Amino acid sequence: MRVAGTFTIGGVTLPTSDRRAPRAEARGALTRAFAIAGALAIGIFSAVMALLLSHFLESRMLQRDAAVSRDFVQSIAATQGLADVLATAGGRAAEHPQFAEFVDHLAAMRGVLRVNVYAPDRVVLWSTRGELVGRRFTVNEELERALGGAVIVHSAAAPDKAEHVLLGPGPGRYVENYLPVYADDGRTPIAVVELYRRPDALFEAIASGQRLVAAGAAGGGLFLFAALLGFVVHVERRLREQQHRLVEAEAMAVVGEISAAVAHSIRNPLGSIRSSAELQRELAGDDSGALTDIMRHADRIEQLVRGMLAYAAATPAGGTHTDLDAVAADVAGSFAPELGKQRKRLEVDVGHGAGRVDADALLIAQIVQSLLTNAAEATREGGRIRLHTRREGAMAVLEVSDDGVGIAPERLGRVAEPFRTTKPRGLGMGLALAQRVARRLGGSFEIRSAPQQGTQVRLLLPARPD
Repeated sequence: MRVAGTFTIGGVTLPTSDRRAPRAEARGALTRAFAIAGALAIGIFSAVMALLLSHFLESRMLQRDAAVSRDFVQSIAATQGLADVLATAGGRAAEHPQFAEFVDHLAAMRGVLRVNVYAPDRVVLWSTRGELVGRRFTVNEELERALGGAVIVHSAAAPDKAEHVLLGPGPGRYVENYLPVYADDGRTPIAVVELYRRPDALFEAIASGQRLVAAGAAGGGLFLFAALLGFVVHVERRLREQQHRLVEAEAMAVVGEISAAVAHSIRNPLGSIRSSAELQRELAGDDSGALTDIMRHADRIEQLVRGMLAYAAATPAGGTHTDLDAVAADVAGSFAPELGKQRKRLEVDVGHGAGRVDADALLIAQIVQSLLTNAAEATREGGRIRLHTRREGAMAVLEVSDDGVGIAPERLGRVAEPFRTTKPRGLGMGLALAQRVARRLGGSFEIRSAPQQGTQVRLLLPARPD
């Protein structure tokens, strides 16, 4: 009988683990927590990076556009001899034909909203707004910086300075540039040109670049989140595997204690009981079949004990090689009469060169016996059990299938845990032993089943190349 915290057999009560595999919601807690925190952190980081890159892109493109405009204005000034005109005409330079050609070229630039030309003394020499001509602007930080040689760039979507009111209603987004004009020596500023422009092509290029930056930031954030989430899921899976191995190791320690207690307390008197029953049957016969039943039940108990001992010591012995076909055929031959009494059919398909495996023959025989016993207990009278061995690449395959009651989906993932069984007889060690041996040998253990459709168990072990 099994209760929480103890395992009792043969009058011996030993402690056992009451641990359970974590519930699905507990197992996914780490992933959910990371998904929320990671999404927030990566989302904020991606958004900030997108904003910074977009601002950098816009700033550099506006500066580059201003530099091109400055070179264009400087070339016009040099062509029209603006330095000589300003030197000779002074405040009446706006009346000079060459100066008129200079400002006509400026006004003809694509997207221009307003042009102001300032003298070094901050007086407006010429403007597309006639009322500004002759005015002096004594407080204008941007004009001061331009007179010092700086190229000024300012962009806005609506008037944000008092001087912008005169631009007129609804110009849309525009660019304001202060462009210094130099004398022929390239060092002495002779004027400053203030341009208000609406370069729609430039704004469209900036917007397109910003969309690419946003898409790149979003894609990069999603990729980073997916990569980190995959890493966390992998780590969580490994942690679950480690936890399962720790639970299995604890169960093995319990099995070792149980095995020692059972071997000491049961096997010797059990052997005497079976020997006495066998001797009595030979001397007096067994008309009622009672002595045969005693021997059969003694053999069942011995099988349970062997199963526990095999599970506790399921470490493959070095240098031991077992022919899987031969062991399977031998176990099937001894098992068939018992199935015949139960009116169940055993189909054996072995001898196809499955190969030799690095495990003890008694251990493999115990596994085959356990798998056939499980199949027999799950199969109704008249049912069919099939034992098949074969070679699949580098793997030797042992397959036991039946057309019995099957296993419910919610139980399928845990049927190979030690001591987990729904049968009135047995310890739940057969599948656990097969799975443990497969893992130790570098193979795999597979169970496919559905309620009322039977069960298929496959044990794949690395086959020796010889």
